Amino acid sequence: MDTLPNSTKLEYSTDEKYMLRCIEIAKNGIGSTAPNPSVGAVIVHKDRIIGEGYTSAYGGSHAEVNAINSVKDKSLLSKSTLYVTAEPCSHFGKTPPCANLIVENKIPKVVIGLQDPHEKVAGKGIEILRNSGVPYSLEY
Repeated sequence: MDTLPNSTKLEYSTDEKYMLRCIEIAKNGIGSTAPNPSVGAVIVHKDRIIGEGYTSAYGGSHAEVNAINSVKDKSLLSKSTLYVTAEPCSHFGKTPPCANLIVENKIPKVVIGLQDPHEKVAGKGIEILRNSGVPYSLEY
């Protein structure tokens, strides 16, 4: 349960709680990621954040890569949930596709804040996850 400054108590679902954290850390990239969006990602194992990341300055790593790299015990990735504010990318640009990295790391569940409207992604990242058998939700 989180408390706002005016003492109003709000109850969030687990997914909402971690997506709010993604949004909070995505703010760290604002102003340096253009033309890419500033995205946030957290990795959760047994209701505990074990990794998080946001989009690096343009040309650098995406949020999902930074979150995965921040996890100390990589064996936990295959038992964790990845939360990310935007659909994982699906194309090679300055960096390889994040959707493929998720599949390679055997992350068993992904919660996505929004589908990426960019023509090079636009559902293709979700398609990679689906075709690889990775359960995902797109609810926000």
